[in-house]
Amino acid sequence: MNLLRPGTIGKDARFVIEFESRIMRLVALFIFLLRAAPAPAQEWPMAPEYDVVVTSYEIQPQVIRLKAGEPVRLRFVNNSNERHRFSAAAFFRAAEIRPFDAGAVRSGAIVLPPLSTRTIGLVPRAGRYRVAGDNIIHHILGMAARIVVEKE
Repeated sequence: MNLLRPGTIGKDARFVIEFESRIMRLVALFIFLLRAAPAPAQEWPMAPEYDVVVTSYEIQPQVIRLKAGEPVRLRFVNNSNERHRFSAAAFFRAAEIRPFDAGAVRSGAIVLPPLSTRTIGLVPRAGRYRVAGDNIIHHILGMAARIVVEKE
């Protein structure tokens, strides 16, 4: 018979207490990470979608207004027979881009093949961002825009 002195616990009981303590820490970490996630996958289909039309010498709308911290889907439409870039490096760097779409944004820009559409899901951060097109000539001719993300 294994009798314990008062105030002492056996090895098995100590193991159980340490195991439960580790499990509780993991659960707390998991809950923290869930709350820190920008937008769960099930919220993306419900996020509002805005069209951004890119043509040879124009980006419409010229001012794209979004709300900070709210998931959105930006649908980029290239209506021309040429390839175009929608370049907004500071905006894309600041935003939390949906993992599925992260590969479409390279060096702060989205490349749109002729007559194509591409949707990017993201959570924007507050600020004012410049948008540029392919080159300086297109920019001079009107292929420019601004993104305004306001705090609510």
